[in-house]
Amino acid sequence: MKKMWITLVAMLMVFTVAACSSNNGNNGSSGNKGTVPSPADEAKATETAKEDKNAEPVTLKFFTALADRSNGAGKIEQAIIDSYIAENPNVKIEVEALQDEPYKSKIKVYASTNAVPDIIQAWGQTSFIKPLIDNDMLLELNESEFESSNFVPGAKDGFSQDGKLYGLPRGTDFLVIYYNKKLFDDNGLSVPTTTTELLEVSKQLRAKGINPIATNAMEGWSLPIWFEYAAQRHTGDFNKMDAVLSGEGKFSGDADFLAAAQDIAALAENKGLADGFLTADYGMSRNLFGQGQAAMYVMGNWEAGLATDENFPEEFRNNVGAISYPASDKGAATDVAAWYGGGYSVSKNSKHPEAAVAFLKYFFAPENWAKQVWETGSGTPAQKFDQFLTGNETALQKQLVDIFSAMTSSSGTPVHDNGTDEFKTIVMEAHQKLFGKQITPEQFLTEMDAAVAVLK
Repeated sequence: MKKMWITLVAMLMVFTVAACSSNNGNNGSSGNKGTVPSPADEAKATETAKEDKNAEPVTLKFFTALADRSNGAGKIEQAIIDSYIAENPNVKIEVEALQDEPYKSKIKVYASTNAVPDIIQAWGQTSFIKPLIDNDMLLELNESEFESSNFVPGAKDGFSQDGKLYGLPRGTDFLVIYYNKKLFDDNGLSVPTTTTELLEVSKQLRAKGINPIATNAMEGWSLPIWFEYAAQRHTGDFNKMDAVLSGEGKFSGDADFLAAAQDIAALAENKGLADGFLTADYGMSRNLFGQGQAAMYVMGNWEAGLATDENFPEEFRNNVGAISYPASDKGAATDVAAWYGGGYSVSKNSKHPEAAVAFLKYFFAPENWAKQVWETGSGTPAQKFDQFLTGNETALQKQLVDIFSAMTSSSGTPVHDNGTDEFKTIVMEAHQKLFGKQITPEQFLTEMDAAVAVLK
């Protein structure tokens, strides 16, 4: 998985060149020429629409973890669904949307009752997709049917097993620290560039009565990714954690992992985490930051829409920025926790597999998901998107691209997604206890070893 950064950087080199062209006046209009339908295409589409009106009614159940249907990626997902239904009047798509963790709990219920919806959100990570594949619950997809979607090389690897494809990725994800520039400026503080500065500025913010860092600790999944950063900044290598997961070493007794755990413990001890962070879910932590009640927000690049979300004050939208996780003597800011994120799979038991695949082909047509997710600043697609640059990207989008394009190494799949569900649960709970000061760094490493033990 560590080689993914090569692919990502290659993609962003294309992006950077295209961006420069865009900014020089040769903007996205020329790059979009290929997407303009010809008269023949329009005639064919009209004929197809006529045929669809006479087609047999089809109802697809669509289960997604993009719970917010009025903002960001969830809004785009819904818009594409609505557009597809308008163009295919015989098709009805019933959407069920839950937040990540409730979603993952309910998909187990569906799986246990052999009632997996026609199209489901899937993650190309072992803990999620492998049990579904092993229990023959996902439809094998024909890669050739999605060639025109222009997926980035390697992006589908996590959705494949034994050379067969069982899902398609939506985005390329990486964890960053968002910050409120005005809060920093108003209090005479500098954005941290080193891990030492991160602790120090957190102390200063807390002393001024400002919540330093918000994140969704109640759900737990952001914390292990955060720790991967902390560990890499001491080891200088994301691979060391993978080696431990493979049985080549242990967490406990390792000076680098202990130092990383101590860094997190020091942040917790000095109240670097926002008040009530352990009970804050995704929406609550995002809102805390967006309403200017926390100076920083640890979250993924898919939150580029913070700069345009009108649920938040204009002052915030104009002052939200992003930085990579601060550097250390061994780990650079260009070493980034990055991976391919969620996507979609089709149920093996779907009564309408052809209709479900047809929808996914529509969804991943470049002018749909890839174009819209980029142009709205809702993330970075797992498809090539350089043809959709407008030159009008927000400052936040440009900062995220700068982080992305400067990447020199990546973590690959988040640590908690490298094993079974039991492993993931132990890992996330251990991190919640460390961040919550319920265990010592030494106890945390012991619990991490206990998690690894269940993989054997």
